[in-house]
Amino acid sequence: MENLFKTLLRNYMKEVDGVIAATIVDRDGLIITSEDREEFDNEPIIGVLSAVLDNYIERIKDEFGTESNFYNITMTGNKKFVFCSQGPQTILTTIADTSTSDIQLRVFSEHVASKIELIIAGNENVSCEIPEIIRTLSQTKDGKLPYGEFSTKLILCGDYQVGKTSLIRRFVENTFKKNYISTIGVEISKKDLEIQENTNLNFIIWDIGGQISQMTPYRKRFYSGANAAFIVVDRTRANNENSVDFWYHEIKESVPNNIPVVIVGNKSDLVDNIVVSEEVIKEKANRHGFHYILTSAKTGENVHDAFLYIAYRFLDNV
Repeated sequence: MENLFKTLLRNYMKEVDGVIAATIVDRDGLIITSEDREEFDNEPIIGVLSAVLDNYIERIKDEFGTESNFYNITMTGNKKFVFCSQGPQTILTTIADTSTSDIQLRVFSEHVASKIELIIAGNENVSCEIPEIIRTLSQTKDGKLPYGEFSTKLILCGDYQVGKTSLIRRFVENTFKKNYISTIGVEISKKDLEIQENTNLNFIIWDIGGQISQMTPYRKRFYSGANAAFIVVDRTRANNENSVDFWYHEIKESVPNNIPVVIVGNKSDLVDNIVVSEEVIKEKANRHGFHYILTSAKTGENVHDAFLYIAYRFLDNV
């Protein structure tokens, strides 16, 4: 487990140049593991982290209580200190240069913190690699987002039983059920997401049934007004990546604007059953000019990141 944690932290620091050190601690502030830049002497960094944790852990408890998810950034002297949690057991603590982008720190630290929680909960086959879509996510214009309340319509397309409903339930309720009744027609869900202080996005999520022949006459109405789309692929179903062409054609026929589309390769936790490789999905995404992300609705891996990408893309164009 420690090797996985260290790999995650190294990948995090490789992506964000301004990060000086990163530490995983438990909810009482006890250090589980840490990594720092080679150019810094390890002992002083650990000392600084310990002192900062002593000062801030009680404040974090007071401000966030038993909340599983929180993000806090503080300036102390010539350093930024970031505290990020994406679950009930750990806090990712980061020391960074003051020049480091706040959005970059938030996007990468939330992604890494979510992986830490998956690993510590005992989930297997959690990837330590940083998805390309996370890099894109962190590169908003001017490193800033607009303030205000916003709303966006996201449609989820894909063949039947690829996991569209499960992805939505994981994002909206953070739950997973092994057996779902296939969506007939459309099901609409809502989720309010706080992107940062004073920036909130209301997701209106349309889960569009995958029954191709029965629902074709109605889907154009379902697509109308969409701001973005996921095309979900079941990685355990042979050649399911070919469905992307059909669903994208339908979207183009129904939505006049050039909206962001993400290919979501789902069921990535079923490693022994995967027949649609990342390379195949990446090739399909590149052919259409899309981004892609590999997810598991069952474990939650990368699910929040997929929706967050859409949020940032929408806000970046407001």
